[in-house]
Amino acid sequence: MTKERIMLLLIFTLTTNCLFAQKYERYKKLKDTTINSTNLGFGKNISVVVPIEWQNGINNNFPLIIVFDRQNQRSNNYIINTIDYLTSNEQMPSAVIISVESKRNRYAETQYKISDANGLALENEKFLFEELIPLAEKNYKASPFRIVVGHSRYGYFSTSLLNSRIDDLNAVISMSPFFFQEKVDLTKMISKLDQRTYRAKKYYRFAIGNDYPEDFHKMDSVLKKRIANPLLNIKGSRFKEADHNTTPGLLINTALYEIFEDWSAIQSKYISNQQKDLAIKPSLDQKVLANYGVKLNFSIGILNGKGWYFYNEKQYAKAIDAWQIMMNTYPNFSEGYLYMLKAQIQLKQNLTETVEKFRKSLANSQFYSADEKKDLETELQEILK
Repeated sequence: MTKERIMLLLIFTLTTNCLFAQKYERYKKLKDTTINSTNLGFGKNISVVVPIEWQNGINNNFPLIIVFDRQNQRSNNYIINTIDYLTSNEQMPSAVIISVESKRNRYAETQYKISDANGLALENEKFLFEELIPLAEKNYKASPFRIVVGHSRYGYFSTSLLNSRIDDLNAVISMSPFFFQEKVDLTKMISKLDQRTYRAKKYYRFAIGNDYPEDFHKMDSVLKKRIANPLLNIKGSRFKEADHNTTPGLLINTALYEIFEDWSAIQSKYISNQQKDLAIKPSLDQKVLANYGVKLNFSIGILNGKGWYFYNEKQYAKAIDAWQIMMNTYPNFSEGYLYMLKAQIQLKQNLTETVEKFRKSLANSQFYSADEKKDLETELQEILK
């Protein structure tokens, strides 16, 4: 091997390592672990990524997003970074993200026995709903709101879950799926979903590039002719010149945006300057529940922004109430108590109780680093001067 080739290989390796050593703005890696699946009969490696406001001991659950094919690092990291970007911009709620690895058993895990006697797709379903999801709810504060994200073979498998597990899922995002295997026609299965009843909206987004054009047209035809139920929010996208591995990057941002578009619109009403009364909050929460079937918290930014809106309007009592709503939802966001102190000073109120709450919150909070905690203590002293 020439020196030039060795140097190019070294540069590629360093660049790749930098790309895959991800840092997030609103998320943190909680752990890598292995689940020894009883249903599959072998171990499944997973990674758990949680919001920065996540910690044990706080009564706050988060939507669960399961991303298949952890071993495809480029795609997996792009999907998580997209979630991070949308969360940071208040376009989707904070979520628990579990990436599931599939290497040598990937084909069997996504194939049903009706098509291949060695298929383990049904066992894989049971792994997800009897092992992985209960574990996420017990240990990682996952809520009953669930999204699965799959590509290629796992795009096929994810779409099949829309048929078999639609009552247990809220959304499916499928990239470069195919819809036909021996004795399996997912287009026919999806067409029958219109005949069922649902408590809340179900979302399905799929995208196909230059690999399965016939599958796209058949599914698209089914959606246009046979899906009329307003609670089935289903849409496909065709990227005619996109290669097979390009579709995850082309679909994930739009799909997540559209799934949470109603949530974003509802929480925007809370922050609107036209809304002078905090009493609207319960009715907005009810709208989120009616649309999604599950409680989804408003973001820290929106709740905090409402407090600052009232503060800047010199409505200090309302600002305190708004920040108290925020602290009830995110009790480890300790600086909220500092904002309340500033409003209390304007009202010439006693500060003792709020100072105690701040210090207790900060001592227990995992939201901040040690240096950030020192800075907040310094800020407290500045406020109390």
